Amino acid sequence: MKKLVFGSFAIVALVAACVPSVNPFYTDKDVITDSRLAGRWAEDKDKDKGQPVTWTFSAATNSAYAVALVDDNGKTGQFTGHLFKLGDGLFLDLTPTECNYATNQADIVGNAMIPGHLLLRVGLEENKLNLAFCDPDWMKKFLEKNPSAIAHRTVDDCVILTAETRALQKFVLKHLGKDELFSDSGEYRRQATPAGAR
Repeated sequence: MKKLVFGSFAIVALVAACVPSVNPFYTDKDVITDSRLAGRWAEDKDKDKGQPVTWTFSAATNSAYAVALVDDNGKTGQFTGHLFKLGDGLFLDLTPTECNYATNQADIVGNAMIPGHLLLRVGLEENKLNLAFCDPDWMKKFLEKNPSAIAHRTVDDCVILTAETRALQKFVLKHLGKDELFSDSGEYRRQATPAGAR
């Protein structure tokens, strides 16, 4: 099994909205592309309630999307995204392309960090995108009661999945019900389509 080493500050970043996995949630044959995903999407929210979260998906290259996130505090993140089908559902596997931690840390610390795979459930229409994140609170409570349900580690009170891809997929499909693995989805509206999108 791969050695898993995480610093506590890396954990905070990775599990803020999702449950990270050491292994991908997809296999090559599961991956698809959909031209409707390319573009800039903004959170559908009241303008008086602060800055909307935005996601920008560049047209897929080699079956992967370049993904840029700006959160409601103006903080940014860059990811590689793989859109894939599992059963009848559509999902997105994200891995960070930049993992910048403490600016004064030794290089060897950064070398021990593993960019985890993050899973989102996707609803995609021409001008509407729904994204649902994994619920870390549900996962933690579920695994406390069912510790052998899926291979995992708990580090600094946060769950990190260590199962192989097939086991991850089986677990996901088993827990798609209401109030299970995925939180309520956020709704985003198309803002722009980048050059190169069809």
